[in-house]
Amino acid sequence: MSSNTTTTDDYESYETPKEVYIRLIELINNQRESPELLQYEESVIDCIVEQIEHMNDNIKRLNGKLDPFCVSQHRTELERLSFAQNQYFRTRIEKIESNAISLIKSLQTNTKYVQKLMSKNEIKYLDNYVSNIDKYLNESVLGRLPFNRTSIMNFKLIDVPINDSLKFENTYVFVKALKATQVIVDDSSGQETIQLDKDSQHFLPYSAVRRHLITGSRDLLLI
Repeated sequence: MSSNTTTTDDYESYETPKEVYIRLIELINNQRESPELLQYEESVIDCIVEQIEHMNDNIKRLNGKLDPFCVSQHRTELERLSFAQNQYFRTRIEKIESNAISLIKSLQTNTKYVQKLMSKNEIKYLDNYVSNIDKYLNESVLGRLPFNRTSIMNFKLIDVPINDSLKFENTYVFVKALKATQVIVDDSSGQETIQLDKDSQHFLPYSAVRRHLITGSRDLLLI
C-alpha cells in the first residue's frame, strides 16, 4: 500500500528491525483500541516491507551456506514480521468496513482529509466494498420493493464530520503514557490539564488523547 501521507514517522529513523517492529505493534494496539480509523502510517509499513524483502533475499542467497538452525531462526523472524504487518492491515480493514458509509460520505465531501487518513489501496477497497453492498441490497431487497427504491448511500447519517472530536466526548479508553505527557480533559466545569507520568496508566476520555494519536505522536499507547 502507498499514499502521500505525511506523519511524524516520516521524520524518524529506525536503526534496527526491532525498533520498527516495536513501532508497528504500537500502531496495531492504537488502531485496535481507538474508536475511529487512525491515519495510515506509510513510513513504518515501508520499513517493514523493506526488511521482509531484505530477509527473504538473504535466506535465498545464503540458504546453502548457513547452518539449518540459523536459517530456521531467520524464517521464524520473517514470519513474525509478516504476521504483524498483516495484522495491521486486518485491523484497519475491520475499521474501514465498520465505518464504511461514513468514510465514503467523507470521501465525497472532504477528499483531502480521507486521502491523508487512508492509503490509495484502502480507498479503492472502501469504494469496492460499499459498491458491492449497495449492489447486493438492490438485487436482493431494495429491487423487490414496488416503490421508493433507494440505495444505502441515500440513508441519512448523523450530520457530524468524521474528523469531528465532539462525537467522541462520551467515549473512554485505557491509556499508558510512554513518556511524561500532558493532556487536556474537557468537562462541565471547563478544561483541566492532567500530567501523565511515564509508564502510568489512565482511563480517560478519548477526546483528551485523540490529538496525540491522529498526529502520530509516540507519547501515548492505547491498551
